[in-house]
Amino acid sequence: MNRYVTAIVFPVMLLLFMSNCGSSNERQKSPRIRKLTKVESPRNGSKIPLGEMVNFNVSTSQDTVQVDSFNVKLGTRAIFHSNEKTGPMAIDAQTGVHSLSYSVFLSNGKIESHSQRITFLSDTAPARYTYRKINTYTHDPDAYTQGLYFKDGYLYESTGHRGESSLRRVEVESGNVLRKIDIDEEYFGEGITALGDQIFMLTWESRKGFVFNQSDFKEIRQFSYPTEGWGITSMGDTLVMSDGTEKLYFIDPVSFTEIDRIQVYDQNKAIEGLNELEYVNGDIYANIYQTETIAIVDPKTGKLKGLIDLTGIFNKENYSRRLDVLNGIAYDASGDRIFVTGKFWPKLYEIDLVTFEKPSI
Repeated sequence: MNRYVTAIVFPVMLLLFMSNCGSSNERQKSPRIRKLTKVESPRNGSKIPLGEMVNFNVSTSQDTVQVDSFNVKLGTRAIFHSNEKTGPMAIDAQTGVHSLSYSVFLSNGKIESHSQRITFLSDTAPARYTYRKINTYTHDPDAYTQGLYFKDGYLYESTGHRGESSLRRVEVESGNVLRKIDIDEEYFGEGITALGDQIFMLTWESRKGFVFNQSDFKEIRQFSYPTEGWGITSMGDTLVMSDGTEKLYFIDPVSFTEIDRIQVYDQNKAIEGLNELEYVNGDIYANIYQTETIAIVDPKTGKLKGLIDLTGIFNKENYSRRLDVLNGIAYDASGDRIFVTGKFWPKLYEIDLVTFEKPSI
């Protein structure tokens, strides 16, 4: 074959090859399947206050195909069937981001599915509180307080930082540490709580917790969890745990498996940074990390019920030692006393809550 023929034939063959490749690629592409139905209401991403009436509505784009019926699930729980109930309804839910899934049955025998993410908000504004100091007690200024609770006349406290983490029994009036064990320097100690005669202690990033005998602090066993460990409290025979987000996890104290969880929201947003926890008269109190504010949470709904502003409770002026944020809530149920302190704080405070009143204009 001479050069002239080669110059003509080669480009032609190349074009044919590319054309065939293109046809092959086109054949491999799947045409997008368009759904005939659309969820008109509620809209994906909607923010809905608890108790607000919601109208479920699904439409079809073709006149020849009708929607016979449709089902709606909230997570795995069926909440709506169009043949059983029509018109607006209030959804029984907790606050937070939840999944809605739809199964739509069409007149042509086909079934289409849709999914949505819906955020449920609190339907009430949180109550606002300030504080009144009842008593002030001495607190170890070298204690990086992570967990705190009151039982049988004593405070129990856990401290953090690797190499400084510990578990303590403390006399309230004097601040004296009556018993103390150090936690292995591998671990960064976090929250503690009591259940029966046992102490449950979290660690920060290791995803490992410890159970101690309350009387002598001897280790009984260990447990694991899939998140960071921050705060923990007990509610009846259940543990409640935080991980620094807006979520609170309800944990079985025997198997350490998750029973339930809530997401804490006010009327507009998630309340993130939930840290040290304490169960108080049916509510969960939670330090909001890096603030001087305690959140009061409804453990059934996730609603933010109240905010306690502790601004200025410890006067930091002229205090030259190391200091960190407010952290540590303990409740004496028999004496109806609330104690608060902070990381490296030299004081522990017994307080009463005072309803915040806006000044009159």
